[in-house]
Amino acid sequence: MNKRNDAVRVYDILPYKQIFPFIMKKRSEALVFQSMIIDLTKTVEFIKTNKAPDGRSYRVFEVFIAAILRTIALRPELNRFLANNKYWQRNELSVNFVVKEDYTDDAPEHSMPLYFKEEMTLPEIADIINKAILEQRNPSNDSSTDALIRFFLRFPQWFIKAFVIFASNLDKHGRAPRALREADGLHTTIFISNMGSIGLGGGSPHHHLYEWGTTSLFATMGIMRRTRKKVGDKTIITDSMEVGFTVDERITDGFYFTKSIKIMQDLLNNPASLMERPVLPPKPLTKKEFSKKLKEKKLQDKMATSV
Repeated sequence: MNKRNDAVRVYDILPYKQIFPFIMKKRSEALVFQSMIIDLTKTVEFIKTNKAPDGRSYRVFEVFIAAILRTIALRPELNRFLANNKYWQRNELSVNFVVKEDYTDDAPEHSMPLYFKEEMTLPEIADIINKAILEQRNPSNDSSTDALIRFFLRFPQWFIKAFVIFASNLDKHGRAPRALREADGLHTTIFISNMGSIGLGGGSPHHHLYEWGTTSLFATMGIMRRTRKKVGDKTIITDSMEVGFTVDERITDGFYFTKSIKIMQDLLNNPASLMERPVLPPKPLTKKEFSKKLKEKKLQDKMATSV
C-alpha cells in the first residue's frame, strides 16, 4: 500500500536506510537519546520586550515549540515515520503535550494533540497553544481522549484487545480515521513533556517512544536556570534549559539531526525570525519524479564512464 490518509510516501531514500525497517523492526530497537543545554538568554529578552497580539506575554514554552516546529518545517526528514516497512512524511506539523488542570497529585491530566501549518508564525502558533491550555484547564472540560478511553473501558478485556489489534492494523496500512489519531495523541510529529513546569530538578529525563502510533520524536524540557558570571566589571546573565531528545534513528541520520538542533538554537537566539514566514523546502518526490531522477542519474553515470 503506497497511500495513507495522513502522509505521503517517501521514495528518495538512500539504499542503506531502506534496509533499516527490516533489521530494526520496532522503534524500541532504534532509539537514540541526546541531552543538550539550550541557551534561552535571547528568548527571555525577546519575551520581555514583545507581546502577543492579544496583549499577553509569550510563554517560554510557546517560543520553544514555535522554534521546534519551524526547525521541522525547514528540516522535513524530522517529520517522517516508518509504517509497514515504508518511509512516510506527514501532511502537517503536529505536537502533543500533557496539561494538568492544576499542580496537585489528584489533578486530571489531558493529552493535547495540536495541528499547525508549516508556514505559521510565532503569534499564530502561540495563539493555538494558549487557547488549548486554557480550554484543558477548565475543570468542566472532558477531553476527547479521556471520554474515548472511558467508553472503551466499559467493554470486556477480550473486546478491547481485539479492537486494539484491529485499529493497529488499520494504522499500519494508513487507514485509521483522523478521529482515532487525534484521540490517542501518538500520531503527532513530536511529543513534548515540560518537566520543568512541575519543578523536576536534576536534569531532563529521556522518554521512550511508543510502538503504538507514528510519533518518532520525543522532547523533555527541564527547569530553566539562570546563571550570573562576573566578567570584569560586568555581570553576564545567562538563561538555559536542559532538553532531552529521543529519536527514531531510522527517520534520519546523526548529521542531519545535529544540524537541525543547531538551527533550532539559532532560532531561539533570534526569536524575531519566528515572526516571519519561512521559505519552505520542496515536497518529497512522487514515485514518478523519483523514477525520472533515477533514470537521469543512470544516464549521467553512463555518459561519465564513456568519456
